[in-house]
Amino acid sequence: MNKHRRSRKAIITTLGLRPSVKEEFGAFRKALFVDRLGWSLKLQGNIEIDEFDTDNAVYCLMLESDKIIAGFRAVITTLPYLVKTHFSHLGATRPFPSRDDYYEISRFGVLSADNRLDIGLMTYALMFDFAQRRDATALIAIADLGHERLLRAMGIRTRRYGPPGVVGVDAWGQPIVSVAGDIPIAEQSPELIRLLSNLCETELEITDETHVLGRASVYA
Repeated sequence: MNKHRRSRKAIITTLGLRPSVKEEFGAFRKALFVDRLGWSLKLQGNIEIDEFDTDNAVYCLMLESDKIIAGFRAVITTLPYLVKTHFSHLGATRPFPSRDDYYEISRFGVLSADNRLDIGLMTYALMFDFAQRRDATALIAIADLGHERLLRAMGIRTRRYGPPGVVGVDAWGQPIVSVAGDIPIAEQSPELIRLLSNLCETELEITDETHVLGRASVYA
């Protein structure tokens, strides 16, 4: 067991295992996507939540002093999921999947005043770690074009489901242009996988509360 002291903690959980996630991650999402980015999303009081926040959703959250600073939601694509349900026009060249080895990643973001790039990279590392734990073949997501360029700059291979399209208008009246794509896990470079795996092993203490044998703190 590696006893190196991780600098940050992460949890993998569900609403059933940790009901407080509804309020805590919902408040995080409102602060990031509504207040900062100006997305027009439905709110329940002071939290952002939608129809995909069910007992089947898995939440991967990074914590600092017990406060969420980054995270994302994962939904298996055999169930209804965001991009296929609401943004089907983005899948013009390839059909959206319905497979038990594909997960949609949504509400991915970082909300931190300091070390945003560092925390962002660790959140991607957590995302790949989640894929490994679930034996996922690919991770599907909707992203703006800047995010797509960032993934490519990081060396993460992506595949589009169609050309970019408008998915809404922000609080300042500007169209939100996004693209649907996926990350094929097996097509990523060994160097990238080693880098992200090393980040999880040395910098993150990951507790997977969804482990089939019960709650288990996982160390590399």
